[in-house]
Amino acid sequence: MDFIWMNGGKVTVKEIHSRLGKKRKIAYTTVMTIMSRLFEKGLLTRKKMGKGYIYQSKESRKQAVRSFVSDVFDRLVDQFGDEAVIAFSDEVKKASKK
Repeated sequence: MDFIWMNGGKVTVKEIHSRLGKKRKIAYTTVMTIMSRLFEKGLLTRKKMGKGYIYQSKESRKQAVRSFVSDVFDRLVDQFGDEAVIAFSDEVKKASKK
């Protein structure tokens, strides 16, 4: 996702594969599968371009982080109630002192 956000939000599987291939060996089909799964989960949109797709992030990095934190927080509160809120508040206080 970081690579997508750094590149204006639009990339192809080939671009991602090329970038990741500089750091480690990874199969093109693996990248294609991951991109498809991110699309299926609603994190990316895609448009047909020739034989492949151009993928685009649905949210900015900031929006995605906020959505993720909100989702995690909601789940914790649903499961643990006030204990989760108190623990979260304590962690915020610790982080603000750093």
